[in-house]
Amino acid sequence: MSRAELKQLSKSQLKGNWKVPVLLMLIYSVVVILVSIIQNHTDSGLGIFIGFLVSLGIEVWGFVGFSKFFLKFRENPNNSKFEDVLVSKSALLKSLGFVVIIGIIGAIIGGIIGVAAVASSVNFIFGNGGLSAVSWLLIVLSIVLGVLLTIFSLAVSMTSYIIVDKEQLGLIKAMKLSIKMMKGHKWELFVIQLSFIGWAILGLITLGIGYLWLTPYMTLTITNLYKELDKNNSLKVIETDI
Repeated sequence: MSRAELKQLSKSQLKGNWKVPVLLMLIYSVVVILVSIIQNHTDSGLGIFIGFLVSLGIEVWGFVGFSKFFLKFRENPNNSKFEDVLVSKSALLKSLGFVVIIGIIGAIIGGIIGVAAVASSVNFIFGNGGLSAVSWLLIVLSIVLGVLLTIFSLAVSMTSYIIVDKEQLGLIKAMKLSIKMMKGHKWELFVIQLSFIGWAILGLITLGIGYLWLTPYMTLTITNLYKELDKNNSLKVIETDI
């Protein structure tokens, strides 16, 4: 199924069924904003720590909760329920593990890129307006790491769906299955994501209100891509092969 067909399918599924997805996004957005406001106005260490735990909990739940919701939604768009975002304890624990793993990888790569940026800036300022060979090397390294992180993110992008769709698999197996599933399809997903840039800009112009409709549309399109890849027999992986 082509990108255009996936998007058309998603629009047809959402037609007349926007209410629950949009309200769900509204509730989620309000909760995230309220938590952020509370965190920004809290000076105590305990308050900051509690705020961090709440934010982490929202992220962990959202990672798998929305995937489950839209998997259920695509099966029966006319009968979507708010409770479809609820997931098992096992799914939440796997989601937590995934968030931690990605967070560590992102922090390491981000730290290296940050050090490279600072070192290059210092060298440029105090090096008569030029960059040394080491600075250029750091810049190239930062670009390479950024590209690799993007590729890895695309490779494991189906993990949340696999966690709730194939609960018998552990986290590492789910990530491995996602990598196998996305082999040869990472660029396809990247282009799908890029195709929503116009809508994203429109969402910014509307002060974020447009995202209440864009997020369900985009997420459902990716959900349909997952099911398309999953039903392809050549991409299915037996648990013992993972």
